[in-house]
Amino acid sequence: MYTIFLVEDHKLMAEALVRALQRKGDFKVAEVAETAEEALEHLPNLQADLALVDVGLPHTGGIELVSRIRAQRPNLPCLMISGRSSSQYAKRSLEAGARGYVLKDDIQEVMYGIRRVLEGDIYLSKQLDE
Repeated sequence: MYTIFLVEDHKLMAEALVRALQRKGDFKVAEVAETAEEALEHLPNLQADLALVDVGLPHTGGIELVSRIRAQRPNLPCLMISGRSSSQYAKRSLEAGARGYVLKDDIQEVMYGIRRVLEGDIYLSKQLDE
């Protein structure tokens, strides 16, 4: 059973992701944060195997959040989720320390990306623009 820390500002998307992750059987969602600031508050006591972070967070964006997570918890892998298929966002995410970038409109690919990152790989969504 893997534990996921979800950072997603859209409540309906967060609820859908939580349901999908838990339905798969081997994922449990430890915490859900709606902003980077809330995520950073959870970080010191967080027990999670992976952080699933939305790129488009209000105020402090997801890419900046990943950089801050990596500084505080270097062993916590981060996987970016986004509705944006621009390879520029993926490149910036990887530069910030993310281990992958997946489009959140394909839940099966999100699951696959999570598994790949948990196995130590870097994973990029197949649908990214060049």
